Amino acid sequence: MNDDVSALIAPALNELVWPDGRLGIVRGDIIVIARKLVAICEGRMVKAGTSGVLSAGRTPRGIAVLPPENPVSSARAIRRGLDARFGGRPGVIITGDVAAAGVDSHVGTSRLREDLARMADVLMNTYPGHPVVAIRGLGHLLTYEDQD
Repeated sequence: MNDDVSALIAPALNELVWPDGRLGIVRGDIIVIARKLVAICEGRMVKAGTSGVLSAGRTPRGIAVLPPENPVSSARAIRRGLDARFGGRPGVIITGDVAAAGVDSHVGTSRLREDLARMADVLMNTYPGHPVVAIRGLGHLLTYEDQD
């Protein structure tokens, strides 16, 4: 499949309305993305019954999804794609074995990134079909560099 995750999620992020009435994402936002969405976009689908797959929920019968091969690299690519579309280099976190790009490990901690991913997972499970969560107000955790 190999779809561009940032291109896929950009329209929804563009229509996002914040409580203060602002639209879209801005510098300092953190975008949390379900690793299953990233994996599907990267073409990581296999026949059901393959070992090491993600949960089978919400996939076609007989199809399973392997985790992203290199989630840190995926987070970096998504961050660059969102930067090209919105500017401001938002932070990106991919759920699961929490991979991040631009979320400074020296300001926040890996535990904080895991907590943000878990919080986003709760929202994603509460609202199936919404594999992306935008977080505002934690811009102090971001860095210009993509590395952890």
